[in-house]
Amino acid sequence: MKERSDFLKTEDLRVKKTKKILKDTFKELFLEKDYEKIQIKELCERAMINRRTFHLHYNTMDDLLAEVLDEIADDFYEMTKDYDHFTDPKRIVRDYFVFTHNNPLFEKINNNLDYNYIREIINGKVSQRAQLNFQSIAHCDMYEMRILATFLNATTVNIYRQWCFDGKKAPMEEVIEMTGKLILNGLQEALK
Repeated sequence: MKERSDFLKTEDLRVKKTKKILKDTFKELFLEKDYEKIQIKELCERAMINRRTFHLHYNTMDDLLAEVLDEIADDFYEMTKDYDHFTDPKRIVRDYFVFTHNNPLFEKINNNLDYNYIREIINGKVSQRAQLNFQSIAHCDMYEMRILATFLNATTVNIYRQWCFDGKKAPMEEVIEMTGKLILNGLQEALK
């Protein structure tokens, strides 16, 4: 007879495995079609999981999406948590480009303007946690901090999007370098 702690560990592993299958299948579907067109029935059929099992873990597709977005935000935060993004803008640009390029789901979210609301959820989660690392702008009031963060974020995101829309013709390192210079020195540096 299994001890209670062994049973709970087994149960926990089954829950983790089921949720991983659901999230992986959801990511596949999201890459194939628009988020709004993914149905729970289709997700469950592809994952070979009963619909009731889905509802044991998530009430709605939005709940599943929220968990996937949390994971994306956590992964990006872990990648960038050890430095102040404002004192090392080239590094945050590089990390953003590499992270987005290597994460097809996030790249789809990033590059589809209809998903700005989803990207902003991720951005908000990362920004909220990362603010503790922004010592270089700690002297600024909240309004100034938001303006600076918006500039850094919007510049990086929009140049990445443009690079993708242009078919990624220029080498990534070249675009990262130019973006970093623009952020650090503004247009005056780029026009030299």
